[in-house]
Amino acid sequence: MLKLLDVLKISEGELKQYKVHFATGTNDKKKPYKKFLIGEFREWQECQTNKNFSRPYILSLIYYGKDLWVYGGVYRVLDEPPVPIEIPEEHWRGWKYSTELSDCQTDLIGRVFVSYKKEYRQSYPNLEMTPENGIPPRDMCISSVLDKRVSINDFGGFDQVNIDYETLQTIIRDEIPSWRSALSNVKGVYLIADKLTGKQYVGSAYGDECIWQRWTAYARDGHGGNRELKALLERHGETYRYNFKYSILEVCNMNLGNEYIIGRESYWKEVLQTREFGLNQN
Repeated sequence: MLKLLDVLKISEGELKQYKVHFATGTNDKKKPYKKFLIGEFREWQECQTNKNFSRPYILSLIYYGKDLWVYGGVYRVLDEPPVPIEIPEEHWRGWKYSTELSDCQTDLIGRVFVSYKKEYRQSYPNLEMTPENGIPPRDMCISSVLDKRVSINDFGGFDQVNIDYETLQTIIRDEIPSWRSALSNVKGVYLIADKLTGKQYVGSAYGDECIWQRWTAYARDGHGGNRELKALLERHGETYRYNFKYSILEVCNMNLGNEYIIGRESYWKEVLQTREFGLNQN
């Protein structure tokens, strides 16, 4: 099989200039992949709990699935030393690096998948490391190459919608055509779930609003004018909106009256008991 370093043209003599970053999230292993999809991977990678980037270059591999990684690029660590940072609302503190994407095979970013069973704990091994178990990082092999860079999927159907807040922001910001077309032509009932607590909010789009228009408001500030969600963000801070996930419970024809859709909203509130145990107050 074709070795990744052969494709990247990294020679044996250059290995000691590189750290490998096997990028995985702590609670959500695919968080860095999600950041990559919305164009925020570099910023995410630059924030580190420890001073992990002690070499000139970072070879970034992003967790995709069991023993499968996406090539995320080679980043140059700039001369500025990392600075301490703190995010109080997330109870997180660490170090902020300054990096820039190098020109190392940028056309393969998001297209090359690497099959590699990492049988050691280090997430930031030296590229020349020889582990006690398993294959050395320098011998990683390419498993597949896509024709196009991975991206947020086209709209797959109303029963397939299950997206987090950052993905919603990207869909609305970029006006992804398949999503805009689908959500601009229906009213209906939707669900917002809090990933931290499991509590749910049932809402609806009716009157002159379609779901696209309603969700555009959520993408803007997280609460969309809803009293309950606004109060939740006031208690926990604006960044709490990144814990929200969005799905669609029921779609309705644009010609249906307000009373019908409000009735269906009430039905789902009763089914899911979101007044008693969730985020709905009425």
